[in-house]
Amino acid sequence: MKEHFIFLIILSLTCNTCDVAILGFCLRDTPVNCTENQNRCYTAVASKFSAHFMDVYERGCIEESKCKNSTGDILTVTYTITSTCCSTNLCNGATSIQLPLTAALCAALLALWSQWDL
Repeated sequence: MKEHFIFLIILSLTCNTCDVAILGFCLRDTPVNCTENQNRCYTAVASKFSAHFMDVYERGCIEESKCKNSTGDILTVTYTITSTCCSTNLCNGATSIQLPLTAALCAALLALWSQWDL
């Protein structure tokens, strides 16, 4: 009698996460494998802290039930988080900005100088 074995391979979802960010923008994505419960990739934008702050971007893996927009306050400053979710591998990385390291460092220095009014 022949024995038959069936192997079931469960592949996890792969999403981009931002590992290098300057001035709120993602400069380099890194793919990560999501956990079993994390069945969506997301991109979130925290915006409207105040006129003096830029939007902050984040991406990674998330559970479907947690993929929603939200608002809140930090020290009387109101913010809004807008989330966009998707369910295919690496679907959350199309909007990253790829800059050479030199350009990224120059942008960071310019931002610091403008904050100090030099």
